[in-house]
Formats: sequence, structure tokens, C-alpha cells
Amino acid sequence: MNTTIKATCPACGEVALTSEDIVLRIGPATSANSYGFSCPRCTQFVTKTADERVVRLLLSGGVRPIPIHVPAEVLEYRSGPPINHDDILAFHELLDGDDWFDELTGHRSAADPPSV
Repeated sequence: MNTTIKATCPACGEVALTSEDIVLRIGPATSANSYGFSCPRCTQFVTKTADERVVRLLLSGGVRPIPIHVPAEVLEYRSGPPINHDDILAFHELLDGDDWFDELTGHRSAADPPSV
């Protein structure tokens, strides 16, 4: 016997679903969790975020989770302005030189004069 799970479609309102109708994606952080379903009335695919409570309810209703792997960089704290086209062009030009690695790491060869 399948459990009936009620969800809300933005176009149709409350709809009844089974555990097989729902896709539950579990990520490495609570903010990455989401679930989705195709509305049985209008067939629109609806995606919503899933906090810990929603995840527990869906799991208890028999929904099988799909683990998603998010690169650790996505969850890192960011500071500074976003990279723009000029930054990418400057990096490309840097990589075009023979000493790009030394420039990026701050190493200088003995033949290089010290900067003033």
C-alpha cells in the first residue's frame, strides 16, 4: 500500500502523490536539499526546497532519496567581487607567458632582478 503524500502545485493547488511520484534530492548541506514532482493535473514539473522536516516526512512516506554531490567550492565562503571578462582575459594572457607559474606562486628565479 502506497502512502498518499500531499504537495502543492503553484497552478493547481494541493495534489495527492505517491512516493514514486516524488524525486527527493539530498545534498551535502540542508540548503541543497530539494524535491520535485510532475503535477498530476497540469503535468508541470514542480521543484521546491526541502528543509530537514520535509526530508524526514518524505523519507517516512517511502520516497527514495537521490544523493547529489556538490563540489565543496560551491559551499565555500566567497569574498571580493565576482570574476569578470577582464579577469579571465588577464589570466589567459598570464598563462600565455613562460613564467606564469612563478608569477602566480610569487617565486622568482635568481636571474630576476628584485622589484622596487
